[in-house]
Amino acid sequence: MTLDEEQKTAVRRWKLGHHVFHLHLTVMNTHLVTLRKAVDEEDWVTARRLLEVLTRLYRAATACMQYASDFPRESYDGLLRPSMEPPWVSPGFSGKFNTDHERMLELVKEVRGPLKKAARTGAAPADVRDAAQRLWQEQSRNRAQHKLICEKFVPGGQSLLQEYFVTRPQ
Repeated sequence: MTLDEEQKTAVRRWKLGHHVFHLHLTVMNTHLVTLRKAVDEEDWVTARRLLEVLTRLYRAATACMQYASDFPRESYDGLLRPSMEPPWVSPGFSGKFNTDHERMLELVKEVRGPLKKAARTGAAPADVRDAAQRLWQEQSRNRAQHKLICEKFVPGGQSLLQEYFVTRPQ
């Protein structure tokens, strides 16, 4: 199969954007572990700095997702989505199975509760509470952008994982 320039751009953006996103994810996980320790030890200077770094990392990860998806839907339909289906990968392929992403979600939950408690009780200073709020807003923006990208490529449709559960033999 010979790819035209538009398809080559789509493949390059898809791969590069996802690789860079994964690097951001790895750094986020490291910082989330350190943030949890800082919150537990009430080291608010370190906590604020890490919250600010994590906010920038989420913003950068969102930019990576936007870059990775900045090509026409036709290239996704005809080239990229089929590469995420059998025989190339197992049925029901999903980014949800990325262990680093799953770890990030776990770490965010581990940090969020203690941070909210520290904010509620007044243990965390105002600058830390503000930095945490900015992080939660950036995470929300990240999720919203991901939904827009999914809708762009599969309008009103199901993910490959959802399709698998609907169509698999019982």
